[in-house]
Amino acid sequence: MMTLDELKDYLATPKNVVITTHQKPDGDAMGSSLALYNYLTDKGHYCRVITPTEYPDYFKWMPGEEFTYNYLEEENLSKIAIAEANIIFCLDFNELSRISPVDIPVVANENAKLVLIDHHINPMEAVDFSLHDVKASSTCELIHRFITMIEPNFQFTKAIATCIYTGILTDTGGFSNGATNKAALEITAQLLDCGLDMMAVQNELNQNSREERLRFIGNALNRKMFIHEDLALGYIRIDRKDVYKYNLKTGETEGLVNYPLSIKAVKVAVLLKEEKNMIKLSFRSKDDISVQEICSTYFEGGGHRNASGGKSFLSMEDTIQKLLKIFKDLKLSSQ
Repeated sequence: MMTLDELKDYLATPKNVVITTHQKPDGDAMGSSLALYNYLTDKGHYCRVITPTEYPDYFKWMPGEEFTYNYLEEENLSKIAIAEANIIFCLDFNELSRISPVDIPVVANENAKLVLIDHHINPMEAVDFSLHDVKASSTCELIHRFITMIEPNFQFTKAIATCIYTGILTDTGGFSNGATNKAALEITAQLLDCGLDMMAVQNELNQNSREERLRFIGNALNRKMFIHEDLALGYIRIDRKDVYKYNLKTGETEGLVNYPLSIKAVKVAVLLKEEKNMIKLSFRSKDDISVQEICSTYFEGGGHRNASGGKSFLSMEDTIQKLLKIFKDLKLSSQ
């Protein structure tokens, strides 16, 4: 394992750098990747961000996004970049299965160094340097920490500040969920002095939606949301026909899971989305209820205490019945 000083020395001369993150990247994944991209590029490194899959259109305004490879669309170029990399940064994921179909151990040359920067539990250990903190609000918070560890007096550019704020804003649910911490607020305040335009970022993220998405949300809340106050549970089901009917794009179900939590009696909200070979589940919770434990125990998943995900290979109906039984056993309503 490299020390910080050894990593600083290694980065003192230009390197071929690959930055990668998890499948279907969210705001924190894209924000941390592009913040690091902009920082290292400004330092003279040759960098490339590689996402395993597509990402939402509402991130395509971010500084440096145009230099990102989608592995599914640019597999050969991605493989060349990985094979030629001197160092590979793994951001916002804790195990290599999260970046499938990218297979770093197969594609990378044996001399490429791996650096992990992440805030999920159970981080992978086969890396050369790790900056890991489950108490961090976001990986973007850790990117800010990483840069200041490398350069304590670094003056953040507007581009880097914009990317970092995007990840902090989205992973904290607009500073409204359990991930919000003192560091997230202090970093945001510091970034304002670096040219960050908070309203511009929020407008890009929240005011560029399609009419079809808004109608989809209305239909989901009216017809597909189910509340079980006796179980302190609310869930929304999204069937494949809903995806086709409203022509949903990547990322357009983001945030939908939070709606049931606005109901006083609901302590846990779940979004169940039917995909080709499985049901994908997204969990959100209030207070000290750990949905991470529920996901890891019952749905082959994990994440954070108040925000986690999992999967089921049962039918939608059977998955819902399994979910209801779990919450009957948990008896959250009596807590």
